[in-house]
Order: sequence, then structure tokens, then C-alpha cells
Amino acid sequence: MLGSTLAWSAEQEVSTQEVTARARDIPTRDFINLRFGASTGSNRMEMCLEISPLEAWSLEACGTGSEILHHADSPELAHFRGKYTLANWKTEIGWLQPRVGVGFTELQIGRDDPGFQFLGVGPRGMETAGPEASLGIRGLYPVIGGFDLVGELSFSMAWLRYAPQLATPLSEFQPAVSLTVGGGF
Repeated sequence: MLGSTLAWSAEQEVSTQEVTARARDIPTRDFINLRFGASTGSNRMEMCLEISPLEAWSLEACGTGSEILHHADSPELAHFRGKYTLANWKTEIGWLQPRVGVGFTELQIGRDDPGFQFLGVGPRGMETAGPEASLGIRGLYPVIGGFDLVGELSFSMAWLRYAPQLATPLSEFQPAVSLTVGGGF
């Protein structure tokens, strides 16, 4: 009886070790994250909120919150996009995930009016919106209890047909590079 108990205990120990090892090989699942950083498309700190209703798909909104948080009329590129995770690469410190995204960008050069101006520059010539595509790499570092640290480097290109008609004319093509870090679960 003692021999069978010891054998069962050894089997359990191996099983537990195997389960733990396998769990380390499963990519971190990030349901929601909030990140802060910098972007070439804005003069202020950028913040991004990302929600992942499905494992490989997510919805993201990034901007400075210039009118809500700062009560300032500073120029801004705000991004609203869906993203898809192409792969999960395990590293010694966490996971790397190459990602692509599509959505739209709003460019404002002054005080923002309600809504998005896809077919012009608004009544004051201060904003316009158009399609955008992005490519990036995200890093996830599991911390504890399902929480993780998140970092993302991304490049985006927006086509804003009416940008040359703004009060301060700008190029139709608006590239941006951003680096953000934060946390999620």
C-alpha cells in the first residue's frame, strides 16, 4: 500500500510539473489593456485602450484626450482600429505578437467638433477623418494572477483626402509611429 501511494505521489508530481510546463507554453491572453506613450502624430502623451473580445482580434482607440483631459486645442491624430494578432512567439521574458490593423484616423488641428468629418474638414476647417492601416509588434509579460505588462511599437498610415483643405493645409498621407506601455489582464 505504501509503495502504491509513493508511486501515485511521484506520478502526481510529474503530472503537476508537466501541466506547469505546458501552461508556460500557452500565450498570455490579454482581454483588456490600457497603455501610455508617445506618437509622432501628436504633441502630447498618447493613451490607448484595447479590448480583445476574441483571442486574436481586438478593438483599439488611441489619442491624447486633449479636450477631455487637457482642455487644450492641440493638434492630434486619434486612431480607431480593429487589430489581428498574426502569431505568438515565446521569448525568455514573455510573448511577442506581430499584429496588423485597419480602421480610421481623425486628424484635428484645433478644437474638436462633435462627430467625424469623412467627407470634408468640418465647419471651421479644423478636422478630417479617413481610413488607416497599421503594422506593429506587441510584447506581453505575465506578472501574476492573470495580469500582464504590455508594450507595443506600431507604424500606421492614414489617408486623409481632405487634409490639404484644412485651415492649416496638411498632406493627405499621415504616417505615425507610436510606442506605448501599460498593463492589462
